Amino acid sequence: MQQSGVARRTFLGVAGKAAVGVAACRCLCGEACAATGPDACVDAICGIYCGACPALMSSREAKAPAEVKCLGCRSTRKAPSYAPTCEVRKCAQVKNVQSCGLCASYPCDKIKAFFNEKPKYGLREKYLNAVRDRGLPAWLAEMKTRWTCKKCQAPFGYGMTACKKCGEKVWSDAEEFAEFKQAKT
Repeated sequence: MQQSGVARRTFLGVAGKAAVGVAACRCLCGEACAATGPDACVDAICGIYCGACPALMSSREAKAPAEVKCLGCRSTRKAPSYAPTCEVRKCAQVKNVQSCGLCASYPCDKIKAFFNEKPKYGLREKYLNAVRDRGLPAWLAEMKTRWTCKKCQAPFGYGMTACKKCGEKVWSDAEEFAEFKQAKT
């Protein structure tokens, strides 16, 4: 039987895979996994913790779909503009890995080229090493705690030195990156 040109079996197969994908993402991310829908995750393939990214954070607070800026690099609904041309993203898709830290080739030259001296991006190496060493679910749990104000439990993000909600000083990405660089030397 066909309705609207789609076989029932095909429709159920696609719908089932989508439901499993959303459930897996929610399980791995350890949270609802979406700013305004089921197709966003708080982790990027390259090691950025998107849960602390200002674009994803503002998208979580969006009142209308037009206000959603980004739902992460794996989003099929609202990925960043660079996503289709990102070589790291393409590589992960071909290798079927959710994070470079889970790739057998990590650290490869392709991802090393993404490590740089800006705190948000420089932390990629530290974060991917943690994914490799402890696994994605453990790292995500650590990140959720790390990027939550200890005083009021509000999330904060990259570039912030104080909690927006209560004003408490927070451990900034710049401080974390400086500490990481110091430990490497």
